[in-house]
Amino acid sequence: MTESVKLEIQDSVLELVINREEAGNALSNEIIATMNELLMEHRDRSDLKCVCIKGSGEKFFVAGGDLKELISVKEDNETEAMAMNGRAMLDQIRYFPVPVIANINGYALGGGAELAMACDYRIACQNAKFGFIHSSLGITTAWGGIIDLIDSVGSSKALSILIEGKMMNAEETFAHGIIQEVEKTQEALEARIDALKNTYRSTPIHVIRGIKAVTSQHKRSIHDQLKKVELNSFKRTWMSEAHWEKVDELLSK
Repeated sequence: MTESVKLEIQDSVLELVINREEAGNALSNEIIATMNELLMEHRDRSDLKCVCIKGSGEKFFVAGGDLKELISVKEDNETEAMAMNGRAMLDQIRYFPVPVIANINGYALGGGAELAMACDYRIACQNAKFGFIHSSLGITTAWGGIIDLIDSVGSSKALSILIEGKMMNAEETFAHGIIQEVEKTQEALEARIDALKNTYRSTPIHVIRGIKAVTSQHKRSIHDQLKKVELNSFKRTWMSEAHWEKVDELLSK
């Protein structure tokens, strides 16, 4: 059986590749559990300076949550457990002791956009698409994505992006401040990622970890204030008739 997440450690850099190309690298329960486990397993390594996350192939970073698994989640307790499970994995990324880079090599949609926002730095290929498309499914974010977006672009812009729920190209997301860099080709993207890895490798580890400790605490303070509000909003929208009408409409296509 193919590994759902591939892991490689080379010269103080940990790389995680979500390996489900045939399903758009969608976040199944297995992948969420594996990512959570791997991040927990390696967070205390004293030699790590950087983590990179990408999706396999060249079309998808992460297409979102696995709809085939999620359509069975309808009760209040199940909905809350699903939200908390995904958030726990993204919190591993948010508060990891060294910087986490999102290598956005393709579509980052829904939960995939939330995963990218949980990372510290986002670099995309020019042909990548980015979308907080939750509103098109009649739901709000579940895993902290709205909080990360507000922190990155401000509440007014985040409000507009989330309500419109449209897919944006890489240049639009760069203009909004959602991603930090855009590269013209996949080859240029990989070259830039490699250069960034080398920058981290040449920086003293106590400097990297000291800076990340402050940024992590900043993130944690914001999430601690707002995560309950996000969870309650998500549960209401997920269990609403409007959401399931949108899901039925999507599945019928």
